[in-house]
This record gives sequence, structure tokens and C-alpha cells, in this order.
Amino acid sequence: MQSKKLLRNYYLFIRDFFTDLFEDKLGHYASSLSWSTLFSIIPLLVIVLFIFTSMPIFDSVYLKVEKLIFSNLIPTDSELVMSYINGFMASTDKLGYLGVVYVVFAVFMFFKNYDYIVNDIFNAPSRSFWKAVKIYIFLLFIIPAMLGGSFYLSSLVQIYLDKNSITSVIHIYSILPYFLVWMMFYISYQFSANLHITPSAALISSFISSLVWYLSKIAFVFYVVHNKTYESIYGSVSTILFFFLWIYISWAIFIHGLKFCDLLNRDEEIEHI
Repeated sequence: MQSKKLLRNYYLFIRDFFTDLFEDKLGHYASSLSWSTLFSIIPLLVIVLFIFTSMPIFDSVYLKVEKLIFSNLIPTDSELVMSYINGFMASTDKLGYLGVVYVVFAVFMFFKNYDYIVNDIFNAPSRSFWKAVKIYIFLLFIIPAMLGGSFYLSSLVQIYLDKNSITSVIHIYSILPYFLVWMMFYISYQFSANLHITPSAALISSFISSLVWYLSKIAFVFYVVHNKTYESIYGSVSTILFFFLWIYISWAIFIHGLKFCDLLNRDEEIEHI
């Protein structure tokens, strides 16, 4: 009798867990953030790459970081999209006051939308204006620094490994992209919500979400390469359409990972009571 009750409790927990994990509003949130991203991606990249280039120690790894960013933004035809975005960014020095106002406004509106969505997922109160500004400025600085530092340290370690014939077979750069994606997911999950998140909940959910994202990226590339229907119908415009689709898929995975983090965090808090 006791075992039946225990099994029923586990069944109810798993049922409620997956019901919450795949609730309908998460798809709407992914759509909302995808739409916001289309308007804010250039301003965000301008700020992130400006912060990165203001750190001279990372000059030697700038191209690697840039390639990593663009290859993850659009897994297929990343060089074409990179040329488009670089063309936009090359003219940022001619923005003028109105251009600067637009960049600040676009980034502000993106983070305002992001902050509302994250705190709604975690059932947390919204941050005050200045508290939100501080946390997102922190994220804008820490992510470029983490990218640059990881590539810089990896290059030093790789030089050391290459000196030995045994360790020279180890190529850090082959696993570094996944590790960096995981760390970006982890930092976002740990600090985005306006409440305490246990490190274990953030680590587990970010690891699984980043793994799903990485596998989805491989599947997405395979689909695009082998499915020529869109290319034959839309021509070069198909690259932009796939870019929009990948942005939505990425946000959908990220948002469901946030919900998973929330469920793990709530479960751990209950266990500590």
C-alpha cells in the first residue's frame, strides 16, 4: 500500500513537472523575444563587440570570438550574415546622436521585455529600474570578458600542450565552443531572475539546455543543407528566413531551460524546508 502511494506521488510529480515545463505561454515568450531580437541584435552586437575591443589583451583572439558569435547566430551561411552585420557595424561611427539614442533605446526595450519574461517564469517580482540596469550592464560586460578570457587562456594552454607529442593530440578549441555556450546559459540562468537561484539548479538546467541547443544546431544545419526547397523558392532570401527560424528555435530552447531551472530551484527549496 505504501509503495502504491509512493508511486502515485512520483507519477503526480512527473506529470505536473512536464505540464509546467511545456506550458503554452513559453512558446509565446520565445516568439516575443525573437521579435525583440530582430530589432536589437545590431545594437547588442555593437555594444558587446565594443566592450570586447576595449580590452587590448584580447586583440589576438578577436576574430575567433567574432566567428563563434556569428556561427551560433546562424549555423548556415554564417559568413554571409557576418558580412551583412559587419557592414552595418562598420557605419556605427557615423550614427550621430540620434543613432546613439536608437542603440540605447533598442537595448533597453530588449532587456525590459527579457526581464519581464524571466521574472514571470520564476514568479518573481520585477526589478526596479536601476537594479535592472545594474544587472544587465553586468551581463553585458561579463559575457565579452568571459569569451575573450576563455579563448586567450585556451590559446596559452594549447601552446603548452603542443610542445609535447603526447598532449599535442588534445585540441581545446574543439570543445571550447560548447563549454562557452554552457557558461553563457549558466550565467544567464543564475543571474537573470530577481530571486535566489541555487547554483546546482542553474548548472544542471544550463548544461541540459545548452546540450539540447548544440544538438539542435547540428540537426538544423543538416536540415538546411539537405532541404533545398526553400532555397529554390526564395533564393538568397532563404538565408534570412533560416536566420529568423534559428533565432526562434534558440529562444524556445533557452526559455524552456529557464522553466526547467525554475522547477529544479523550487524542488530544491522545498527539500530544504
